[in-house]
Amino acid sequence: MSLQCPLCGKHKPEEALFCEDCSKRIQTDYEVNLPELIQTEKSEDEVGSSLNSANDNEDTLQEFNSRKKKSAKSLLWPALTVVLLVAAFFIYNETIRKGNLERSGWDRALKANSVGGYLDYMTSHPSGSHFEEANAMLMRLKQNEAANWEQLKTTDNLSALRDFLQQYPGSPYTSLVKIRIDSLSWMGALKLNNAAAYSDYMLQVQSGDFRGEYLTMANNRYEMLFQSYPVNEADLDSIRMTVNGFYSALSKVDYDGLRQYLAPVVDRFFESGKAPRERITGELLMAAARTQEGILQFEADVNAVQYEKTLDDVYKVNVPLTKSFLRDGKTKEMPGYIVHMKLDSLFRIFHVYETKPQPDAP
Repeated sequence: MSLQCPLCGKHKPEEALFCEDCSKRIQTDYEVNLPELIQTEKSEDEVGSSLNSANDNEDTLQEFNSRKKKSAKSLLWPALTVVLLVAAFFIYNETIRKGNLERSGWDRALKANSVGGYLDYMTSHPSGSHFEEANAMLMRLKQNEAANWEQLKTTDNLSALRDFLQQYPGSPYTSLVKIRIDSLSWMGALKLNNAAAYSDYMLQVQSGDFRGEYLTMANNRYEMLFQSYPVNEADLDSIRMTVNGFYSALSKVDYDGLRQYLAPVVDRFFESGKAPRERITGELLMAAARTQEGILQFEADVNAVQYEKTLDDVYKVNVPLTKSFLRDGKTKEMPGYIVHMKLDSLFRIFHVYETKPQPDAP
């Protein structure tokens, strides 16, 4: 008898039909009871006992041999039948299992309806019955993805850009989309121009929404506008009155109004150096008379004033500002300015300049 298992080819005991592993698998996984060939040895003992009692009887010996052959043949056919049945079951089971895996993989791909989903199916089932269909669906998604990105290149719609990232995870356009989201988020923060808006931008960077090309500027502006010192309501009201009055007079180029809010001598007036207030206001009036363009208007967000009082009774003030001007009958707004002032103990401005939203801003 062969010493190789007919199922796996491994070594098996001479008296066994299969190796130990296959026998266990058949009996436990498939609940098939295997015949025991050892019964042949028992028949030999019984017949051997008869031989011992009639060892001189040649006819009895021949009869024994004939019965032995018949007994072996009677056991061989059931054994072969079991082998064939088990082998057929293995083949059937493996075919059904692979078919089920492919069907479930295709169902997952259809449900996901994504590039990644179809790629997973094609990788797992290169000979699958839906391979060509999966490839066609994948190519259609890639074409739609490229077309969608072309439409979103210049969009200002943050929601549409974020939807694109969810719809096409792992897209080759992901980095470009995130750059666009970063830029638009920064423009939104500049438009609001307050500590909360810059804080929100920094939190989005920390959460990984985008890289944060403007993170340093956001942090600097947040520190400018975040009120970290205790506030005296009376001082704050006086500062707000000065800021609001100064920019109202500057928008109208009101000579008397400007004199009211400027100190007698101003150390710095935007880009100009130290000068008396009369000279400053006079130059502003002449510049306004010469200009052919619309006069700038200024709107200070006095509710977002941030200030610090120094030991020598000087108030260091930061305040958000929006500039606007009329051109071709339309008002154009330019947000994102932060004005930096120094006020004396009488709340008069003796130092003023501004941080622009971008270097080329007016």
